[in-house]
Amino acid sequence: MKPEEQLRIDSWDNSIQTFGKSYIFSKRAQFYSNWNRFLAILGIVVPLTIGATASGYGFNSEILKNTIAISIPLSIIQLIISAFALVNNWNDNLSYSLEAVNDYNSLSDNFKKLGKNPPNSFEEFSRTFEILETKMSSRADNDAKYSLKERELRKGMRYALREFQRQCVGCKKVPLSISSSNCEVCGKFERSLIHKILFHG
Repeated sequence: MKPEEQLRIDSWDNSIQTFGKSYIFSKRAQFYSNWNRFLAILGIVVPLTIGATASGYGFNSEILKNTIAISIPLSIIQLIISAFALVNNWNDNLSYSLEAVNDYNSLSDNFKKLGKNPPNSFEEFSRTFEILETKMSSRADNDAKYSLKERELRKGMRYALREFQRQCVGCKKVPLSISSSNCEVCGKFERSLIHKILFHG
């Protein structure tokens, strides 16, 4: 195989890989964003509801007592989730995930362009590829701080293979859906509902 052909193959492989990583971090960003929004809404709605009820029905009304009784468990839930978010640094994870999505999307697009229409000069082709690969490696090194799980990588791979209509090296199939399969490369990523809620899928 000619060096140019190998570089094109590697470019397409890297485009698929980085596209999968973008998907992984987009799902993480969605998870953190949704929970942060939920906590913010709960933190505003509960006290406002109590205040509005007290103002409208009086401090000694039965409706206010019922409202407070309902609000207490909601406040406890908010406190527990907020503590969990603080310990696991959800805000930092959200910021990194959004940054990673942009970088991986850009890398995937650039690798795809390189695979589709490589420069006429092999030297230029090789140099451009090396620059992109260095950026990809640097981003992957940063990812290590955020503990990408094997099931996330398999799910990202399945999503990317479906998008690019490429055959999985494990099951030798082109994925038609994002649903999990028994494949060791692009499947086995489903988890329980509780696990999905607490650990972003």
